[in-house]
Amino acid sequence: MTQPILEVIDLKKSFGDNHVLKGITMKVMPQEVVTIIGPSGSGKSTLLRCLNHLNTPDSGKIIFQGQDISAGDIDINAVRTQMNMVFQSFNLFMHLTAKRNIALALMKVKRMTKAEAEERAMIALEKVGLKDKADAYPGELSGGQQQRVAIARAMAMDPKVILFDEPTSALDPELIGEVLDVMKKLALSGMTMVVVTHEMGFAREMADKVIFMDQGVIAEQGTAEEIFVNPQNPRTKVFLRRILKEVNAMDPGIPADFLPTGNGVQDNP
Repeated sequence: MTQPILEVIDLKKSFGDNHVLKGITMKVMPQEVVTIIGPSGSGKSTLLRCLNHLNTPDSGKIIFQGQDISAGDIDINAVRTQMNMVFQSFNLFMHLTAKRNIALALMKVKRMTKAEAEERAMIALEKVGLKDKADAYPGELSGGQQQRVAIARAMAMDPKVILFDEPTSALDPELIGEVLDVMKKLALSGMTMVVVTHEMGFAREMADKVIFMDQGVIAEQGTAEEIFVNPQNPRTKVFLRRILKEVNAMDPGIPADFLPTGNGVQDNP
């Protein structure tokens, strides 16, 4: 039987008196795309940051590739090469070209030579459709292009899992599609992905599993069909109904099936 590549057991995290994560338990299987949705402040990004120890959990376990990485003697930098992260704010070095942004990480972490690193950087840039922008600086790129460079940087590390923390939230609406297209291709290639997102269309289309978080807990999880068509938790229903209203308010011309209108969206909570 296939074992989870990533497993979280009773994970808790507080900031002072604010209990952000209240006992999260979840599994991610190899090549699975897991999307995490929910209202702002529900703990989604904190969960993601705990997975690769950008935030240190207060308690609980994180098992990655069969190893408890919540133990104190773990080389977390080595773990991060295998569980890479794409941030909403791109996190590119503004004084380096797109190619050098990618190559630098490979040279520092993977100990590649400059020639090896730049060769792999070019391959990664080609995969995200930016080979012709290799010598451009971040300030010369659109927000969507910068995020694609950030995704290429994560891909170049050859990780087992990529974490995405709201990768489109800092982008202008017209630039979101190009980033989602790259993520879709990555998902179809078999990359294991955990994606915190407000893009319900992506979650519905690409997710093998959807997790709905609210107030620091997993309120509901299931397939995209189960969550979007027939959610069981009243809080999930309220959230999806609100999202559908917001989408319709922004563009009344969006097709009605952007989000399903089954029990989850139409029923009263």
